[in-house]
Amino acid sequence: MDGDTNRMNPRPDIRRHSGQIMRFLLVGAVGFLVDAAVLLLLVHVAGMSRVWARIPSVLVAITATWWLHRHFTFAWARETAPSGKEWLRFAFGNAVGNGFNLGIYWLLIGPAGWGIMSALVVASVAAAAINYAMSARWVFRRA
Repeated sequence: MDGDTNRMNPRPDIRRHSGQIMRFLLVGAVGFLVDAAVLLLLVHVAGMSRVWARIPSVLVAITATWWLHRHFTFAWARETAPSGKEWLRFAFGNAVGNGFNLGIYWLLIGPAGWGIMSALVVASVAAAAINYAMSARWVFRRA
């Protein structure tokens, strides 16, 4: 009976995953700071376009968050050696969220005329749920 109750009531599952979700959000915040720092350096120091500078900033942020998720959010992933294949799976798994992130960012700084940081915040928050689902269910799922 308890098994049936748990399947019908999502609360136990949410409680079980709440720590993981909090760690995911914390790593996401670090990824946001990495993304923002690289983006601002490329735009204001290297003189890159606000649009095109976002591509390398996202790649650096993906690499940082992949490493942090392996060691902190989904700690069981440390049981296997990191690999290029896992990084690619992480990057691909987050491509939908990151594509959504980039699309929103470009629309907000372009046609909508938003500032760089406001657009970055809105785009990053919008992509977080997609990235978590792909990471938890595919990239770092337990064997």
